[in-house]
Amino acid sequence: MKTLSLVFLTYVFFYCSLIILEETNPTAAQQPAFELPVELVGFPVIIIAVRLSNFVKKLAYSLNPKTYSGRARRAITSQDDMIDMIEAEKRLVLELGETVCIYPKVCLHHADKASKSKGRREMVVDWDEIFSNYKVTKEKQKEFYLLSVFLGDFIASPRFCNQLAKRGRVCSD
Repeated sequence: MKTLSLVFLTYVFFYCSLIILEETNPTAAQQPAFELPVELVGFPVIIIAVRLSNFVKKLAYSLNPKTYSGRARRAITSQDDMIDMIEAEKRLVLELGETVCIYPKVCLHHADKASKSKGRREMVVDWDEIFSNYKVTKEKQKEFYLLSVFLGDFIASPRFCNQLAKRGRVCSD
């Protein structure tokens, strides 16, 4: 009898639940309280995902020890490679007088050109440019214009030109 009542109760329970579930029509669409466009949520999520994946890629690349093992080290020019500025200035004053000066732009221009072409062992000098600028300079300063060209081409160090300019050896026009 006990099993019969248990089967009967189970049957009644399933029948009641079926009736309750049948009353709510599953085919009827439920309207949300407010509508949210898919683009409003989708695009920011996609953008965040792309940026996050790029960040992870760059982080993994930078943390990988193989990233830095194959690169050639940049040579840092030490003070030993630089010409002694005090000695160079003394020699210039001794040879050319106390009024010796350089044109920093001219010196830097020729130093940059010379430092770039030094590896190829070919020095290309634009004589037309040099002589046209030579003719434009004042009579007293022509010697210092050629000195600026010479120091730029021969020493080929923009740093040297900058140091001379910082030490007050700039020609004033």
